[in-house]
Amino acid sequence: MLRLLKERIFHIVLLLWILNAATRIVFGVMTITEGSLLDVAVPLAVEQTLTVMFLTLGVLGFIAVPGLAMQKDWGVQMTVAVSLATIGFDVWALTIQFTAALGFIVPAVMLVYLAMRQSRKDLMAPMEGPVTGANSE
Repeated sequence: MLRLLKERIFHIVLLLWILNAATRIVFGVMTITEGSLLDVAVPLAVEQTLTVMFLTLGVLGFIAVPGLAMQKDWGVQMTVAVSLATIGFDVWALTIQFTAALGFIVPAVMLVYLAMRQSRKDLMAPMEGPVTGANSE
């Protein structure tokens, strides 16, 4: 029962990650085809930066999906890196428009989920080698 619940949570988090990556690509394409997505006027260089970052983070998010789905180390590491880059990008975007705060949600959820999962894995792992410490002698 617990294993089924863990699998469902994993699939939900993975689906959120896929939707986040897809949304970023859609926003990137929309900035090219529809023009600005912003409520305020910004220089062309800012618009271009937004477009490149949306597309880059979306594509990198999709590249991480197979590794994350197969629970490979590279998939987890790439997901963490893309999540941190996404949060950094959204902090910058927050200075332009408040709705960028919504971009924090999925990367933050993913980082918390992966951190909790890793801490459980570390707690459950068998101890290797001799125990060292003040009371080990």
